[in-house]
Amino acid sequence: MRYRACAELLGRYEAGEFPEDIAARYGVPAEQVVNLNSNENPYPLPESVIEAIAGAAARASRYPNPAYPELKRCIASYLGTEPECIALGAGAGELISHVCTLFIEPLDRVLIPVPTYTMYAFYSMLRDASVELLEPEEGVYPAPDSIAERADDARLVFLCSPNNPTGGVIEADEVLEIAEAAEVVVVDEAYAEFCCGSMIEHLQDAENLIVLRSFSKFFGLAGLRVGYAVASEKTAAMLEKIRNPFCVSRVAEAAAIAALREAEHFRRTAERLARERERLREGLGALPGVEVYPSWANFLLVRLLSRSADEVYTHLLKRGIIVRKVSGMPGLRGEYLRISVGTEKENSKLLTAMREVCRDA
Repeated sequence: MRYRACAELLGRYEAGEFPEDIAARYGVPAEQVVNLNSNENPYPLPESVIEAIAGAAARASRYPNPAYPELKRCIASYLGTEPECIALGAGAGELISHVCTLFIEPLDRVLIPVPTYTMYAFYSMLRDASVELLEPEEGVYPAPDSIAERADDARLVFLCSPNNPTGGVIEADEVLEIAEAAEVVVVDEAYAEFCCGSMIEHLQDAENLIVLRSFSKFFGLAGLRVGYAVASEKTAAMLEKIRNPFCVSRVAEAAAIAALREAEHFRRTAERLARERERLREGLGALPGVEVYPSWANFLLVRLLSRSADEVYTHLLKRGIIVRKVSGMPGLRGEYLRISVGTEKENSKLLTAMREVCRDA
């Protein structure tokens, strides 16, 4: 009954608009819609990954090996760690749920600096945690020293680096300082491969650290749902015990293994996206009434100083462009959009539409 009552009170996670929604509403053909909403990798998968998916689909009537030995070995080799430190999940989102299940008891204090990914609070609240949202005193994200000060006696602290939606990062020494105060610190690195550095190389310095990673962004497998946690052997083993035995489908497993073997291809794609991100940042920043924040991820946080987010968002939708409206998100005061970095053509289309709406600002 407790969980049912909590579920009735909580709002549904809003994933934003999708191309088929816009096609139905505005008559824009779905294949012409520019989707800059979900921070996906906009470039095609390598042929080897597509072939692996097709091959695994032919064997989809059989369960995968529930221990996923090959996938874990490939991830460990890619990261330079041990397979025993890897725990798997159907996307990083499922692992957030597992971490909350494993570590949170009712009324445990969970500290979440905001703005950030809303599912940290969602799953914490399902465990009856005492959720504390730490808002920035200035800027768009709390200062790391203020997080460390408030982390004392927290059962769990959720950090996102690069942060969604700001694109900012927290330095390793600052994370370690927070880990000295809190019992458990989760660092969500879903976007880490778009920048440099990772807390994975610092796990030996703090056994209470858990790093979450995803195949959805850098590796372009958002539609297949593969995520993993990297932690101490003890913590990884506990997370493995409580997951669904077949949490990663056979098709998703094959795709993830093939993608890891194409890591150099995806690094080149990330470099391409980084160049486009800076072009987009420069172009948006030159518009009147627009402030763009630095980002180390594959998206940009944009503050609108003279237009409402609703107005600009609707203007873009009518032109077949989807972005994410994030005004009202805890920790953000003002009018904001989050814009994923697309292909060169998609970004140019966005800039043209933004110039139209900002022209008279």
